[in-house]
Amino acid sequence: MNCYASIANILFLLAISFAISSYPHEPWEFFSIHAFDHLDNLDKQAEPAHLCGTTVLYATGTGVYGYMGLPPEKEWEKVKKDAKEYIKYAKSLGIPTVLGYLCSTSIVGLKNFDKNFPSELKAQLSTPPSEWLQQDIHGKPLASWYGGEYNPACMSNPDWRKYQKYMVKTQFEIGVDGIFFDNPTVHPQGCYCSYCMNNFLEFLKSKGEKISDTSLTSIRNLAQSKPTEFKKFRCTVASNFLAEIRSYAKQINPKSVITANNSLNAPEVIFSQCHKYGYNIKEMSKSQDFVVIEDMISAPRRNTKGAYIECSPAYQLVNSILGGKTLVAVTIADGDYHTPPNLTKLAIFEAFTQNTNYMLWPTWEESHRNKMIQAIGTFVQWIKRYSSEIRSSQPLYDVMIYLPFEEWINQQECIELAITRELTKANIPHIVISEENFHTYFSESNLLIASNPNYIPPKTHLPISVLCSQNNKTFIDGSKKSFLTELKERLPNPSLMLTPNEPLRGVVRTTRDKIYLLLYNLNIERISSYEDKVEPVKDICIHLKIPTAEVAKVTLYTPEFTQDITQWELTKTTPTNPYIILKIPELAVAGIIEVVLNFEGK
Repeated sequence: MNCYASIANILFLLAISFAISSYPHEPWEFFSIHAFDHLDNLDKQAEPAHLCGTTVLYATGTGVYGYMGLPPEKEWEKVKKDAKEYIKYAKSLGIPTVLGYLCSTSIVGLKNFDKNFPSELKAQLSTPPSEWLQQDIHGKPLASWYGGEYNPACMSNPDWRKYQKYMVKTQFEIGVDGIFFDNPTVHPQGCYCSYCMNNFLEFLKSKGEKISDTSLTSIRNLAQSKPTEFKKFRCTVASNFLAEIRSYAKQINPKSVITANNSLNAPEVIFSQCHKYGYNIKEMSKSQDFVVIEDMISAPRRNTKGAYIECSPAYQLVNSILGGKTLVAVTIADGDYHTPPNLTKLAIFEAFTQNTNYMLWPTWEESHRNKMIQAIGTFVQWIKRYSSEIRSSQPLYDVMIYLPFEEWINQQECIELAITRELTKANIPHIVISEENFHTYFSESNLLIASNPNYIPPKTHLPISVLCSQNNKTFIDGSKKSFLTELKERLPNPSLMLTPNEPLRGVVRTTRDKIYLLLYNLNIERISSYEDKVEPVKDICIHLKIPTAEVAKVTLYTPEFTQDITQWELTKTTPTNPYIILKIPELAVAGIIEVVLNFEGK
């Protein structure tokens, strides 16, 4: 085991790990920290991951050989033995869930890929790997989007699936609890192999179409003549692959978990990635135990031009289409997987405010490792003190934003992202709803924004603007440049008002007798992979609407201190909607304000 710190620091870190190792629910559910244990040539970083509070570790396992081809038998046995010992060690630290890694589509070095396949695997296969590849309209292998020695396997190919199942079984035998599938990508041109074409035929039949000529050539021509239907079909390929693998994994271990890289390299591609690579997060989520996205640019911060970057709007959109499944997010800046300590804390807290788990890359240089562990470990410990009650609370919102996700087929730009960004920036309490949960939330707010007044929600035949009118709700057309001005006119007394508004962000959560205000500061600049600069927000004034004029106690919790707020006042806009007015001298990174209500007037 590597020495990460002095004896005093080790004792400090062990105290942290003891405090944050317990969890009242599944280890991958909200709130939890996830972590990759490898980057480039540095791997097996279970110890720093654990000391930062990680409960789900994404290990290499034997995964690299899944796309490189298996080594000779003796070397393969050694690889499996080493991986098994490492997984056992990771669990001995207290990490409850360790995932293995597999690539959903990559074959590297096609010529010798199956050279060392064991006899038990060969006996299951009826074709060589050269026939497992995604194909163009003429049945020729498609080149990989990665270039070089990479070749894109087709997730519909039965022999590729058999090979993947062999790798899943192998990883389960060495002790992993599940698999993270990377790159479940359909080629931008689409795959026209016989298996995809047969599946496309069944897809069309399921939509009520009658196809007389079912020859391979005819179906390929049909795919080109029906581009909309073919795009929709392409978005089912990864989901079908993951569903079969997940079913197989549950047979081996009923408690196993399967997840995948759902991409979203930038928030703006939530629709366009469906068109280009078949990454339909809503469809793919159906076959996963929880959902991972990997954003490459939107780590919350102030950039060098003074603009504030944030990922919260993307979390809101994605969470609305997952049917309640847990969202896990990687967010980095400038393609650098190493994020300095205060920006890491900010990213964790921003995700936390949107019921999203954060994923670390604790693959730090040794000279910075102890600093990173101490900063992140204590911060995670602080959040976990309050996560149980926050997890059971409900969001407070004044406005609903309707995301018709199935409209992705008609457009590549998601206008709802821009709308959500504007409301987030203005700190107007809101919630994003989609086809998944429209009828659950529609009755809960009098204000609704959509980017098109003619959208027809599910289980109704009326345009959304008409539906709002018939239910005495105000509809605002979010496609208009003036929509935010109109919203503010319609909502003169929002549930939350912050001064200064920028660079603060506030999210309100409620329980039966408490209101929580989660505050964070975006005014943190990235200097390097390990250094950042915090500009605290000063002289903060908060107007928070509460349901009663009786307040028992107000407390501010920060990672640095806990403080009872005794100086506050109440002002009434209406008899039933008073504001509590609070003032905070300074906020560095994040804080939680707890308002305890007294409905009995005592």
